[in-house]
Amino acid sequence: MLNKKFIEKMKKRLIVDRSDLVKKIYSFDVDFDGDEADEIQGNLIVAVNDQLSTRDAQKIRKIDAALKKIKNNEYGTCEECEENILEKRLEVNPFFSLCFDCAENKELEDKRNRS
Repeated sequence: MLNKKFIEKMKKRLIVDRSDLVKKIYSFDVDFDGDEADEIQGNLIVAVNDQLSTRDAQKIRKIDAALKKIKNNEYGTCEECEENILEKRLEVNPFFSLCFDCAENKELEDKRNRS
């Protein structure tokens, strides 16, 4: 079980990360004024931003899930084996939901399914 101080630290980090992602998604401005090249460049920037926004939205969903787990006293427990996720792993990515072994097994399984 994770200690309360560590969980509170991760909660604060998740909230800040979520806030930063939301600001990033909604603070986008593109200038389409100018010649045809400027318009093409603007369209490319919008397309890239849409892809990034999709990734950021996925991250926000994962952060929300982690915050819900904190609220429900389930944070830091692997969704597969129900063992504790190491603090070091959560420090790397506070919204990991699998322990190292289960994540590795899932990755191998995904690779086999793609082949």
